[in-house]
Amino acid sequence: MKGLIIYSSKTGNTKRMAEKIYEVLKDEHQMTIKDIRDAPEVEKFDFVLLGAWIDRGSLETKALKFLKTIKNKKIGLFATLGAMPDSEHGRKVIKNLENLLIDRDSLGQHICPGLVDPKMIEKLRGITGLAVPKKIKEKMIETSLASREASEEELEAAARYFADKIKQNN
Repeated sequence: MKGLIIYSSKTGNTKRMAEKIYEVLKDEHQMTIKDIRDAPEVEKFDFVLLGAWIDRGSLETKALKFLKTIKNKKIGLFATLGAMPDSEHGRKVIKNLENLLIDRDSLGQHICPGLVDPKMIEKLRGITGLAVPKKIKEKMIETSLASREASEEELEAAARYFADKIKQNN
């Protein structure tokens, strides 16, 4: 099968995840991996795995726009976020990604933790006024500071997840 991995990465977290998925899948499938800025036409591929960083609980804007262009393809979503997948925020993100796959030929979704961009933490610190309640702002900063890159084991688990899903849907 011919597969396409498209990713959007701000700090390198999602790129690492995409590369690990590519490494695992390339021996079984004819794979192409591309940054979303260089995305080819998806028509010639049997399946697409779209990866992005999480912004406000969902895929970042470029990835959401790209997702809307994908029609009649098997599709899986992967993402990195500045929280643990088993946290309250992580569970909400998983649900949001599942919702993006409703009415599609889904290969599922998988998320891994990712290190939050230091510029984002500074931006959070600079928020004043009533835009974000103080307790929520403090929790966002605390979570961001505790963020970490995905381990090799977590990246490998993501890759194996999609390898299994593709095999099941063949």
